[in-house]
Amino acid sequence: MVRLTHVAGAFLIPATGSFLNGAGLSSGEDRNVTIPKTFRDGSARIPYVSSQAWKRWLRNTLIEETGWEASEIVAIDKSEKGTVNKVAGKLDPILCAEDDIFGYMRAEKGQGKARAQEQSGDEGSEDESTEKSGSSAQIEKSDSRGRVKAVMRASPFSASLLVSIRRFGWEGRDEGFVHLKEGTPLPYTTEFYNTHLQGVFCLNYSRLGVFSNVGDRIELDEQKRDEYLKTGKIKRVGDEKQEIYELVGAVATRKKRASALIRALAVLRGGAKQAAFGTPLEPQALILAGLSCGNPVFHHIFKDGDKGPELKVESLKEIISDFKDRFATPVFVGIRNGYLANESDVRSLKGEISSVQVEVMSPLQAANSIADAIIKA
Repeated sequence: MVRLTHVAGAFLIPATGSFLNGAGLSSGEDRNVTIPKTFRDGSARIPYVSSQAWKRWLRNTLIEETGWEASEIVAIDKSEKGTVNKVAGKLDPILCAEDDIFGYMRAEKGQGKARAQEQSGDEGSEDESTEKSGSSAQIEKSDSRGRVKAVMRASPFSASLLVSIRRFGWEGRDEGFVHLKEGTPLPYTTEFYNTHLQGVFCLNYSRLGVFSNVGDRIELDEQKRDEYLKTGKIKRVGDEKQEIYELVGAVATRKKRASALIRALAVLRGGAKQAAFGTPLEPQALILAGLSCGNPVFHHIFKDGDKGPELKVESLKEIISDFKDRFATPVFVGIRNGYLANESDVRSLKGEISSVQVEVMSPLQAANSIADAIIKA
């Protein structure tokens, strides 16, 4: 039986008359035009949404759907001028599921340097450095060799940009006016897009609830580690040379957190300028599967056809055939009725492909089905 270690997926969001992630003002003669984020691909200018932006939407949706404790981002350090120069969430993956899933970072001053080396320079003593930081949370930790360590957890949830599948003809401009009680109305312009946005992700399911404190980058703050070891919320695993910790009851917690994340993706909400453009974000096409490897296999699986967005059916068949020995669950294909131009071809995928079961249903049903498969795994 294939062991489930990762969950890979791809999805498509209709962004008709949308502005979901801004890049500020344009330049030159269009200095008064607010523009969305774009990148260049040859002669084409392609709109996109940053992975940071849509992962923040997903984090917020997850917390709203579950009522779990949020890891709010707060200022943890200020410059000498009083401006914020360092922020962090709670950095507590034991209590906050979003810290476990999405990771975090609190870089420390002098990270990786020997303590003696740092103190011999111009930075001053440890007490002086701590005082300058303005936060007790910034007191530096050091390992047995006296090296400064930072609290960092690479995100088990990796994600692509949300990228337009339409290369040309997506631009639109909304000419607006602020009407004054007296005087001439003040004009403003917003550039928006008419396209469909494709995203790809891969969740390292096996890392949820498991934390490594190795070298000068540690995943569990040492004070929290000691507290949770004492209260029995975590346990040390692995051999004596490894400092690896795991949640007590990690298997059940892993299933709960991963399944809730996928269900939240199916009802995703958020985005910029919703009052003006009101774009629904729940995916209208969603492909999901559990794997025994960390390959985000469903990349570039959608395209813009002559009659609308299409799923690359032959590409999907080839992916399933190539990775047939690595699928730990059926491949769940979720599509909204009437959305894809080649819907009939997509629905004909239902059945077995290279001994891998393929199920075709609605996007929400697909998310619920993979969530149930995770719980049963």
